[in-house]
Amino acid sequence: MRLRIAILMIFSIVAVSQSAAQNADSLSLVIDKMLNGQFATADVSREESVKDSVTVLNYLAEASRYQRINPDSSLIYIRRALDLVLAGRSLGLVSRANQALGGYFLSREMYREATLCYVNSLKIEEKREDEIRIADLNDDLGLVYYYMEVFDKSLAYHQKAFDIYQDRHDTPSIAKVLSHLGTLHSSRHFCEPRTEAERLIDFKTAISYFEKSISQYAVTGDERGIANGNQSIAAVYNQMDQPGTALGFIQKSIDFSRHVNDPEGISGALYTLGKTYYRLKEYDKSIQAFRESEKIGLEHNLTGGIQYLYEALAMPYYATGDYKNAYYCYIKYMTIRDSVYNSEKSRQIIELETRYQSQIKENQILRLTSEKRRRNNIVYLLSGVIVLLGLSVNYYTRLLRKKKIIADQNIEIREKKIAELEKERLYLAARSVMEGEEAERSRLATDLHDGLGGLLSGIKINLSSMKENTVITHENVSAFNHALSLLDTSISELRRIAHNMMPETLNHYGLKTALEDFCTEVSAGGQPAIGLQFFGDEIRYTKEVELTMYRIVQELVNNALKHSEATQINIQLFSEPKRLFAQVTDNGKGFETAMMDKGRKGKGIENIRDRVTAMKGKFDIWSQPGQGTEITVEMFIS
Repeated sequence: MRLRIAILMIFSIVAVSQSAAQNADSLSLVIDKMLNGQFATADVSREESVKDSVTVLNYLAEASRYQRINPDSSLIYIRRALDLVLAGRSLGLVSRANQALGGYFLSREMYREATLCYVNSLKIEEKREDEIRIADLNDDLGLVYYYMEVFDKSLAYHQKAFDIYQDRHDTPSIAKVLSHLGTLHSSRHFCEPRTEAERLIDFKTAISYFEKSISQYAVTGDERGIANGNQSIAAVYNQMDQPGTALGFIQKSIDFSRHVNDPEGISGALYTLGKTYYRLKEYDKSIQAFRESEKIGLEHNLTGGIQYLYEALAMPYYATGDYKNAYYCYIKYMTIRDSVYNSEKSRQIIELETRYQSQIKENQILRLTSEKRRRNNIVYLLSGVIVLLGLSVNYYTRLLRKKKIIADQNIEIREKKIAELEKERLYLAARSVMEGEEAERSRLATDLHDGLGGLLSGIKINLSSMKENTVITHENVSAFNHALSLLDTSISELRRIAHNMMPETLNHYGLKTALEDFCTEVSAGGQPAIGLQFFGDEIRYTKEVELTMYRIVQELVNNALKHSEATQINIQLFSEPKRLFAQVTDNGKGFETAMMDKGRKGKGIENIRDRVTAMKGKFDIWSQPGQGTEITVEMFIS
């Protein structure tokens, strides 16, 4: 029967948690509607409103009391409060209940939902213009991003809160947010890569914040805050590998916590004391501090995170050669860490495990005492062999691990070199193809212009001379003039082709003038309209850079003319000493860029990519059906 009740309770708690997560988004929609005035104020008397407010605040107080003991029970009270405040539609109470829901999500590591709740409460308070509540919610958001290991956002929210508290001279809140800023800086190396020098600066900054926080707590007489601040400073000095300095601060923390009879503070400070003694290699004192922390935690049901205490306790046992206790502590750590039970079940398991291990230890002591009387020499010999074997295995394991790390690093270095060589090969190949193509274009343009162009011009001159010196019948004059007209057209077309293959304007006047001539020539008919906008200075780049950018823009405009059905094509060119940037947009029919990823891209796009690769530049395409196309090309000038 008890088993059934327990199973039903577990399923009900899980169901409530899942429901809460699902309702976070719907609650956000309700709050948005309330803020936009889409809900009328509820028709309730003042007496009923006051009564509901008191009830809501009582629910939230109960939720806060259960927050650390049993978060899922806390959620039940939060839901009751939300039901009342949404019925009464009091924005201030909605904000507080929603904030409490955010605290529940934060305790369950549901960071997206927690952020949503805090942001919605912040919207309400900004509308109500309650500065202190705005600061509180900014501080809460700073904590969310701290747990998500996003340093910049966490710092920004905490700083906003600090600025408001300081303007309002709210000393307790200033002390609280200073402590949060200290914790954030002491943990910065978890959020982003930091060098040793940077970590040292972070630690010193954290200590400065903690010291300021302690001074503020001293003003208000908050001894718990002072104790926590000293414990935090000690933890930072431990991270700086200065346990001797940390010891004084942690002793202060313990004294303050004992003075206010704060079991949680005493247990946490003793845990830090144990780690400090371990760093000082005073292993017996370390074990004593950990054991006292364990005892206080079990007596007061402070079992949240107790697995880490057992993990830490295993280390001094191992250092003193007490491998059995080290082993049992580590087993406890693994058992509790992997447990799926709630905190009460975890505490019972730990107590049973403690009794069981104590009984086993007593039996082992009796057995070993009996054996010691009979076989002292064998025990000593076996102990020596085991120690030597353990040291040998440990040494061999470390040696293998070190060799594996070195081998993996060598493989990674070789793979990086191969990737770099392949990239360089592709770059050289693309550059060679481009240079060969431009050389061939130049040769063909010269041959067409100087060879065939000169020949056609000679033919025209001869025909014109014949017309003047030869008697032509009236019937043949029209045909002769038509032939001369076709010859003029052919010469113009030949010159246009030669110019497109190797524009002389580009060589003499630069990229801007060459593109202006190109736009004028292409849009001579008026449709589509082609515009060119130039930004920056008219800098002359190398012939290779200017020609490559000219060819790319030329190809992009030609593609738009052929495929986009656009009525407007815009070219923007940005010229800087170290960067050349071009953007070509059109208002045509567009296309799905995903089709290009499936191998359905044209030869023109491939040519452009090859040219950009040859110049070690960047190339990007954005397009949607019916929304036109935007293509950008960026080259960096070395």
